[in-house]
Amino acid sequence: MSIILLFVLLIFFVFLGIPIAVCIGLAALTTIILVGLGIPFTLLPAQMYSGMNSFTLMAIPFFILAGEIMNRAGLTIRILNLAEACVGHIRGGLAHVNIVASMIMAGVSGSGAADTAAIGTAMIKNMKEKGFKLNFAVVLTAAASTVGPIIPPSVLFILYGFLTNVSVGKLFLGGVIPGILMSIGLMVCSYIICLKEGYGKAHEKFEIKRLTKAGKEGLLALIVPFVIIFSITTGFATATESGVIAVVISLILGLIFKTLTKKETLYGAIIDSTHSTAIIFLILATSAVFSNILVRSQFQFLVIDTLHSITSSPILSLFLIIVFILIIGMFVDVTPILIMFATPMAQVGEQLGFDPVFFGVVIVIASMIGSITPPVGGLLLISASIGKIPIADTFKILIPFVLTLVLILLLIVLVPQIVTFLPNLLME
Repeated sequence: MSIILLFVLLIFFVFLGIPIAVCIGLAALTTIILVGLGIPFTLLPAQMYSGMNSFTLMAIPFFILAGEIMNRAGLTIRILNLAEACVGHIRGGLAHVNIVASMIMAGVSGSGAADTAAIGTAMIKNMKEKGFKLNFAVVLTAAASTVGPIIPPSVLFILYGFLTNVSVGKLFLGGVIPGILMSIGLMVCSYIICLKEGYGKAHEKFEIKRLTKAGKEGLLALIVPFVIIFSITTGFATATESGVIAVVISLILGLIFKTLTKKETLYGAIIDSTHSTAIIFLILATSAVFSNILVRSQFQFLVIDTLHSITSSPILSLFLIIVFILIIGMFVDVTPILIMFATPMAQVGEQLGFDPVFFGVVIVIASMIGSITPPVGGLLLISASIGKIPIADTFKILIPFVLTLVLILLLIVLVPQIVTFLPNLLME
């Protein structure tokens, strides 16, 4: 009863347009009052504080700040130039540039929203001017940005690792191959659409000279993910310490490019990253109470019993869990999904016998697919606002991209080594 009421209230408050952090808190508080779960109100502030009080979570503001500095350091344009030099000669060149640029940006910011805003601002208008339909450019930008939190560094993997006690370093490594596969799948999907629609190339042929010129500055962006992965896998630094290293590198690159010389540039990066961090930590605070209700109501055992009543196959059970996440993702943004469900779902995954790193990567990818599905797809909303079109105009063209990402996810489920290969190879 308490679980049903909790979800009904959450969806009700979301549809009222209340900020998601407040929705989660209101749903939890109302459930406690109506059901009488025996949780004293005096304990709620302590629960909210404990949801944020972690050294591991300190990595989040550092990685967000590093991403903001890199964006303001003019790295986005350099990444776009590099991507265009690599794939601009392929049919529908700008579409592939968008995807490759998002993949490179993923190794810089670790945030899907940041990738969408940075790439979308630069690419959507450009693609429209080159003859691409606006709704295609908007949807492509949102879909490509789902790779942002999968290729390391990743704010979502840090959250998941903190909530479930899974190694953040292994999650980072586990996301590398899936992120690349997602990008390749989106490029194939885009190529087919561009072929059908008759979209052209950004330039006629591949040129080593163009690639060399773009690579001199664009490849500097890859320093950040390589340093982060190296420092974590070798034990040189924790995830949080790696976040500090990322900030230092981003500042150095900003000085090299001479784009952080103005006081306002760095100040703006700090303000924006503080705002993004505050939103995440407020959701963490209210979700701590929400998750506590799920645990008290034995949500994980309810899920296990329900799955066992439907099928005895762990793989089919995981498919059903993915469907559940995808449905929830239509109404709730990816960050609160993980914060609310990571702990109970990880226990379900353990009961089903799945590798914790593999299970975590699958849950995060499923949550990211939900971030581009209406009506509350966060990345789709950001991209549509940049393109200045209503969400309804994106529905038809969105379908092939969502199906592509779902097929990639199913492939990962059927071949777990796609996730576990690198963590097992590079970390004990």
